[in-house]
Amino acid sequence: MGNYLEDILSQPEQLAYLFEKYAEEGSLMGKMKELSEKKWKSVIFTGMGSSHFCAISAGIYLKKRGIDNQVISTGELLYYEQEILKEDTLLILISQSGESAETVKLLEKISADIFVVGITNEPESTLAKKSALLCPLFVDREESVTTRTYLASICVCLWLAEAILGGDCHVMTKRIWEGMECLRNVIHQKEKYEMDIKAFAENCGTVSVMSRGYSMGSVAAGTLFLREVAKIPAMEFDEAEFKHGPLEMVENGFKAIVFAPEGEGKQLNVCMAEGIVEKGGEVLLITDRNCRVLENDRLKVIRLDCSEEVTAPLFQIVPVQFLADLIAKNRGICPGKFRWSSKITSSEYK
Repeated sequence: MGNYLEDILSQPEQLAYLFEKYAEEGSLMGKMKELSEKKWKSVIFTGMGSSHFCAISAGIYLKKRGIDNQVISTGELLYYEQEILKEDTLLILISQSGESAETVKLLEKISADIFVVGITNEPESTLAKKSALLCPLFVDREESVTTRTYLASICVCLWLAEAILGGDCHVMTKRIWEGMECLRNVIHQKEKYEMDIKAFAENCGTVSVMSRGYSMGSVAAGTLFLREVAKIPAMEFDEAEFKHGPLEMVENGFKAIVFAPEGEGKQLNVCMAEGIVEKGGEVLLITDRNCRVLENDRLKVIRLDCSEEVTAPLFQIVPVQFLADLIAKNRGICPGKFRWSSKITSSEYK
């Protein structure tokens, strides 16, 4: 059997250790803050898989404060958009292993003048050695699919975003700590929503996952968990875009997960969940405890702690992690065990 479930349950204590290490490494926080001393023309966050999606919150956080940035997969950056990397570009390269094929190749091809911030869990990796500033993840290695390294990467990306702005990293640390408290609670209170997840998992063959804003990272990561762990087709959608055509897919048997944390898009996301149910679909709505929507047989509502919207991705993903585990077991699959790929994608051709 795999250890995917154990990895999920370990996430709060692992992130607490990350906090301890960054608190000890005062010079690391200081080096992060030095990033604000140069006026970067652009900031690029790049990674593959969950190492790509973990930067979405930080990217939005910077854009809402006027800092031009892009979150892009390393494969696209390597072959189609490498020209955007200039001497005044801050490149934040994320890879838990530091050895992903695209990561290593990009490091070989880019100019030595480009400042690279490396986020990795392997201090002896190629990425670590070639980074001008190394930001370690400080969590235990995973044998299964990415869980704690994904959440740790979200934390580090948010710290970096605050540092780039020249803001007070202690304020961001407080925000992240509150998100981590929510993470601890959602795991410890699993029994409160376990029955809803079990009901939703029944006859679950295809799932659409949607939201807006900061939660789009959870949408992308959530579909990845369902694909990797449960081996089922999962589609990701911007909730606004879902109205423009994909809504036609909704009928009896259609299943969707909708993230609706406190924030600007909350009511729009909730209305979409209700609309899908009205049209015959079934929804697992992951929202906050203040949401007043009424659940029914086809609208399962998981109410989590409230937090600032920017840190909701640190804990709202947990019910989807548990859902992927349950669907896999229902299908007779060992959760998190790879069939065709591997933990480290070291080749671009397989």
